[in-house]
Amino acid sequence: MNHPDSISAVFDAFGGISDEEWLQVLVSSVHIPEIQGVLMPAFPPDDLQREIHGHHGEISIHEAHVFFREIKAYCAYAGRPVRSETTLLDFGCGWGRIARLFMKDVRPSNLYGAETTDRFLMAARRANPALNFLGCNLVPPMLLTSESFDLITSWSVFSHLDEFLAGHWVREFHRLLRPGGMLVMTTQSRRFIAFCAEQRLKRASGIRLEHPWHEVCADSFIDEARANAEFEAGRFLHAASSKPPQPQSHYGEAIIPRNYIIKAWGGLFRLIEYLDNPVRLPQVLIVMQKIG
Repeated sequence: MNHPDSISAVFDAFGGISDEEWLQVLVSSVHIPEIQGVLMPAFPPDDLQREIHGHHGEISIHEAHVFFREIKAYCAYAGRPVRSETTLLDFGCGWGRIARLFMKDVRPSNLYGAETTDRFLMAARRANPALNFLGCNLVPPMLLTSESFDLITSWSVFSHLDEFLAGHWVREFHRLLRPGGMLVMTTQSRRFIAFCAEQRLKRASGIRLEHPWHEVCADSFIDEARANAEFEAGRFLHAASSKPPQPQSHYGEAIIPRNYIIKAWGGLFRLIEYLDNPVRLPQVLIVMQKIG
């Protein structure tokens, strides 16, 4: 897409500030639409934000910023630092909050988001017309040229997709990435098995669960011992309320062990990091680099 010069106003105004200063700018933009003479991207309604990731506003920006900092650190570590010319695709972008974080570092013409849900896609486009938000189907391919991107990110998408869809999309990302390109995504931790058991216990005790998603969790990985054994064996874990052949069966709660990644995708990507540290991120961080 071609963008007029005004589209790069955020990049031009804030490109030289630190990541922490940028966080303060973004947090301020939740309530202040214009900062230092620059009209900042808008935000979708709070209800839509909560529907996508359970919270909204400043909390959502802080969570996205943590992921943003990890992405930048690992890309630099792998010798592929984020630069103004980096081409980035955020897969499962929702209303576009992760891509928004990169607007001070990457030119807007190089920032893309992909989303399967039309409502979320429209919200992303309305909130931030400076960036490129693309619709995609549940199953690849995308209508994009091979080796178009340096970096693909995906927050809390591979914590939901089943093994079938996850495998197809990882292979599609391999096609879309340039040689040596980076893939940074998240999945649920093994700790999530115990979390689901905790929600079941609360419900059985008559405690009202805090969020509808917690009800879903309570119905996931009901055989706790078996789920832990499968994780130990390096198997892909997925729980869904629907059964095949219903399309909804592909979406639920997913846990991808480190050994599965190495075995299933090791021929396509070099695993750089499998970080399970709740102090740093609420989900497991998976960092991979395209081989070749």
